[in-house]
Amino acid sequence: MAIQWRLWTMMIILDLLELLQAGFVQRAFIISIIIAVLCSVLSIFIVLKKISLIGDGLAHTAFGGLALGYYIGLIPLWVAGVTVVLGSIGITKAMRSTKISSDAAVAVFLQLGLAAGIVLLSIARGFGINLESLLFGSVLLVDVDQIITAAVIAVVTLGVIFLFFKELVYVTFDETQARAAGIKTWFFDYLISVLAGIVVIVAIPIVGILLISALLVLPALISTQLAKSFRQTVILSPIMGLITVTLGLFTSIIIDAAPGGTIVLTGLAILAAVFAAKRIQRAIKAD
Repeated sequence: MAIQWRLWTMMIILDLLELLQAGFVQRAFIISIIIAVLCSVLSIFIVLKKISLIGDGLAHTAFGGLALGYYIGLIPLWVAGVTVVLGSIGITKAMRSTKISSDAAVAVFLQLGLAAGIVLLSIARGFGINLESLLFGSVLLVDVDQIITAAVIAVVTLGVIFLFFKELVYVTFDETQARAAGIKTWFFDYLISVLAGIVVIVAIPIVGILLISALLVLPALISTQLAKSFRQTVILSPIMGLITVTLGLFTSIIIDAAPGGTIVLTGLAILAAVFAAKRIQRAIKAD
């Protein structure tokens, strides 16, 4: 039995090494790493500001934008980008309003994007596209142009976050005090929302529209359970994002499953393991 297990393990390793030599797999890992770092850094502010649902709202807004792009015959990703940015501004404006709760504001735009996308798809009889790749991602099909675009957007986005890092931290932890200190908190609320919208568009090839919000939540959620300070959270979140995406992509290749779903399930498994470990640790200390 042990010998068979070793042989099976060796065969998997050899198959993986062979697959890693393929260009499409290498491109998949490169863009996955870029998006993992980008989503992980942004997820820190999204989770700590308690606006985790914004990823779902923006993802479904992106679906409506993509459908609109296909319907009018323009570059779908660019149309979706404009739609998501406008949607992120609308969501933030609604969330900052005292007349509607933040979760209701996200739900409104989520339903709007989803309904608009479904209507346009039904009118155009599907546009002749692979709807599954939009909903669940197609990271193994990315090309060099997509990688370059993702890299440029990642550099710009991370640069903006680094430039306003102190203000973003201040607004995230104590918006009232930040406002009293003269910081334009409304600007940074819109900034985080717009950056999240941009990240959603870039990350669609990896996990698709339906699962994209997980990448904007799980890395920071895992790191906050492990970290003892904000500094540690900032360090751990990209690490957790990279581990989740890399391990999930490896697993999807081994079991021949959808990469997007496998990546999300991997992140959830890591989160569950962290919760279990903390519970065991508390039980041991209690004894």
